[in-house]
Amino acid sequence: MRILITNDDGIYSRGLRAAVEAVKDLGEVYVVAPLFQRSASGRAMTLHRPLRAKLVDVPGAKIAYGIDGMPTDCVIFALARFTDFDLAISGINLGENLSTEITVSGTASAAIEAATNGIPSIAISLEVSREKYKFGEGSEVDFSIASHFLRKVTRAVLRDGLPEGVDMLNVNVPDDATPETEIAATRLAHRMYRPTVEERIDPKGNPYYWIVGRKCREFEPGTDAYALKVERKVSVTPINIDMTARVDFENLYKLLIL
Repeated sequence: MRILITNDDGIYSRGLRAAVEAVKDLGEVYVVAPLFQRSASGRAMTLHRPLRAKLVDVPGAKIAYGIDGMPTDCVIFALARFTDFDLAISGINLGENLSTEITVSGTASAAIEAATNGIPSIAISLEVSREKYKFGEGSEVDFSIASHFLRKVTRAVLRDGLPEGVDMLNVNVPDDATPETEIAATRLAHRMYRPTVEERIDPKGNPYYWIVGRKCREFEPGTDAYALKVERKVSVTPINIDMTARVDFENLYKLLIL
């Protein structure tokens, strides 16, 4: 089995190293990840300059490259360089990736990119209780339980494959989880954050702006956010990358010609 691992927190993040450690005996592990923190990069690609690649020592990996680009670039590079994989893993990300906002996530987007190439994929994220941890290397965070669940899900997917109609799994692990924490099959919540812009003034009196997110507090039962935030369960959400709405096309056609 050939397993590709990436992580939008970067190739030096402890979450990526924990992912490699969790699955290194389940197949040949190849790592291609950004050299720098690339959170919230979505499916951005680097098209207007060349990419630079650097060999990096990642214990447990057959080979590892750091790329000065985006998570999606890393998957494209890996497929061009090493061809086929049996599974792609993106994570373990610092901070949960929930709701339809996973399209913003570099973690989920890397898994989506792999899935568009027919590779079963897992995006896995660990909830963090303090915002300052989300954009670091994770030196203060314990990844052992998230690694436990990653290994569990990986073994199941390598053994049985994904269910028909499922292209990837989006997994979120509570920060207080134990090996006995229940797993919940969920759907995506509508949204996790409500972005806004804060205006501030620099020392010269000029305004500048930060995009910030206000967390939603109420979630519908059955969603990933409800399972993680309310029930304190590991949420596993099946994702299909065909975003076509399941509607009667004839009715849509009639609407458009009136």
